[in-house]
Amino acid sequence: MGEQDTSIKTTRDVRDRLRILASERGTTMNELLAELVTRELTEEEKEQRVRQALEEVRQMTGVSVSDDVRARARSFLQDLGREHHAA
Repeated sequence: MGEQDTSIKTTRDVRDRLRILASERGTTMNELLAELVTRELTEEEKEQRVRQALEEVRQMTGVSVSDDVRARARSFLQDLGREHHAA
């Protein structure tokens, strides 16, 4: 069974911008939307990539990163991002 079309409600401005972007790229609005949404990872996908990276680090170095260290690193990076945007 093939994929079925559906509708998405949006503003005229967003629709018009999608139309322009799709035209400039020589594609359809549907293909453009598909491309855009596949670029962005879900939170679950991000977490899976983190787990995979940490497992690779563990296998290569023998070092395991605790949840506490991950949380502190995440907090540090968020603070760093806030400082960068405030500057």
